[in-house]
Amino acid sequence: MFNKIIIIIIKKYKQIVYTLLLSLMIPVNAQSLQELNRLKAEYEKSLQQQSQQQIPLEQLGGIDPNTGLPLTARVTPYTMQLTIKDKEILEHFGYNFFTKRDTVSFWENLPTPANYLLGPGDELVISLWGETQLRQSYTISREGNIYDSKVGLLNLTGKTMVEAEFYLKGQFGRVYSTLKGKNSSTFIDVSLGALRSINVNFVGQVTYPGVYPIHPFSTVITGLIQAGGVDTSGSLRNIQIKREGKLFHMVDLYAYFLKGELPEKIQLRDQDIVVVPVKKSTITVDSAVVNPAIYEGVSGETIYDLIQYAGGITPQASSTISIQRITPLNIRTEKNSRENFYLEIKNTKLIEIQNGDHISVRSLFQKQQFVQLIGQVKAPGIYNYYSAMSINDLLKLGGGFEDSTFIKSIYMKKAEIIRRNPNSRYEEIINFDLKKIINSVEHQEILLQNLDRVVIYANLNYFERKNIQIVGEVNIPGSYPLLDDNESLKSIINRAGGLSSKALDSGISIFREKIYFKNPPKDKVLNQLQALTTVGSTERVEIEESDKKENENDKITLAWEGIGVTLMPGDSIFVKEKVGAVFVTGEVYNAGLIEFQKGKSIRYYLDSAGGINNYGNRNNVIVVYPNGITVPWRRFGSPKIIDGSTIVVYQKEDLTPFDATMFANNMASLLSSLVTILVISQQLNPQ
Repeated sequence: MFNKIIIIIIKKYKQIVYTLLLSLMIPVNAQSLQELNRLKAEYEKSLQQQSQQQIPLEQLGGIDPNTGLPLTARVTPYTMQLTIKDKEILEHFGYNFFTKRDTVSFWENLPTPANYLLGPGDELVISLWGETQLRQSYTISREGNIYDSKVGLLNLTGKTMVEAEFYLKGQFGRVYSTLKGKNSSTFIDVSLGALRSINVNFVGQVTYPGVYPIHPFSTVITGLIQAGGVDTSGSLRNIQIKREGKLFHMVDLYAYFLKGELPEKIQLRDQDIVVVPVKKSTITVDSAVVNPAIYEGVSGETIYDLIQYAGGITPQASSTISIQRITPLNIRTEKNSRENFYLEIKNTKLIEIQNGDHISVRSLFQKQQFVQLIGQVKAPGIYNYYSAMSINDLLKLGGGFEDSTFIKSIYMKKAEIIRRNPNSRYEEIINFDLKKIINSVEHQEILLQNLDRVVIYANLNYFERKNIQIVGEVNIPGSYPLLDDNESLKSIINRAGGLSSKALDSGISIFREKIYFKNPPKDKVLNQLQALTTVGSTERVEIEESDKKENENDKITLAWEGIGVTLMPGDSIFVKEKVGAVFVTGEVYNAGLIEFQKGKSIRYYLDSAGGINNYGNRNNVIVVYPNGITVPWRRFGSPKIIDGSTIVVYQKEDLTPFDATMFANNMASLLSSLVTILVISQQLNPQ
């Protein structure tokens, strides 16, 4: 009756019911629509990124619509690999000498130069010793004089220290007669005390031009340091010292930077002017030289000279020098603004440099010349190839086969040469008898070719296999090696002295490594395959050792039935002792050990454990024998119980019962809501 009422309501108000159901589905559909829009936007973004990464069709010369391949193919030429120095931004040579320092106080204890000229402000210390003792300090006045109360006014302007000492000895000798003569008994010493600073002008392409009060012993080099150094646009090879309005000296610092030779006449005087002009020649030297940089050249120097300034060529340099030259302005046209040419390094002394030259000492092209030795050899790896290199030559480099023990680990009947074939996309395999090569039968010799790979295989029969471990109730427990591939449990027990009197015949547990029953990870398979083809025995042994460590405790129980079961390397055997009991566990009232009674059925042991409780499933009872075999208890087939067996009673399935009251309440609530909606809709839309 209830169902008929629902059907009548739906038929009468079909349109309203459909509208109601559709409105209930709108949130779900709206969410799905948002997800679709989001996925669409991400897809369009991905297509846009792919199109940006693709090469335009006009660059490819068009695409064949049938094959999807470019209509034209491009051949990429072999290019010289650049070194790290080539990729770096080149620096101007020599300029960091003036700037890479934190202090300029290194001249505080400099000795007085012999050619130092005394001037106003200098302090002189005159000492007499011997028959006459005297020590007196004097400061040279602005007029260049010092005054002594006994000797009088003494003029020292323009005198060096040597000249001043000779002059003062004569003047003081007029008062102190013991200073005179060859056999004088009084001696004189003249030294500088406090020093005056001198004012020197630094102009031109210096970092901070101006007048600087500097140390009186300063040279052009130390003075430029105090002035902040030279700008990279300034010359290091044409520094001018002007004194008293005239050009006093020209300084070229390259000899100092490169050879440590200190230029002459670079001692500065008060009111000197140091002029750093703009450098007139900029030469770039890069690639296969010791110190690639931007150098300054002077008139008359050759390309060879500039290469020597750069430290000379490296061992990787070729004999060809590349020159990029800007055509001089007086002969330049629009068509020949640049001139590029090559020359042999032996001819570089014949070509003078020009401003703007770019000298590139080309590097030798890399040439691959090697062969590879793979597999069961003492020293596998890559070896340099040379003309007429033979298999025997390579084997000797790989450790040779003179070791009589090691040679047993090698498979002698077959070895391979993997050789590149220019006429095929696939490599050529050349098999050879390794034994004949080693023993030089009939003087057999095989010459290698560049890039050959020689594979020497291992004799797997020679390598040690894992032993069988047997413990428990045997007469001689221990570790036993397998004697053949099909050795059985019975054979190992006999080799272990047989079972002891306490042993449980069927209570032998066999534990086997999981590696025999599961697929290894893909990466491990790839590593082992690679070990067989690209590495030698040492690395392969390391991989085997790592597998051993990973799986030495990772074993599972092997259920067996006949004592002739075949054993595997690494198996562990445990022979149990007779226990005289049966273990009953699971959903019984009193789980535990029950005394074994020969011939008793499973029901006897279940009853002895108090029987199956209310949670136990009588249709899900199993018997686990000591050898790991498991047999279910069937209504018409009761398994035999032996000493050491385990009986397990499993729990019933947890099924939630059907709650009719809750179902009726939910349906009533739903119908009430539907009726209410229908009534309201009828009132809002009267027919």
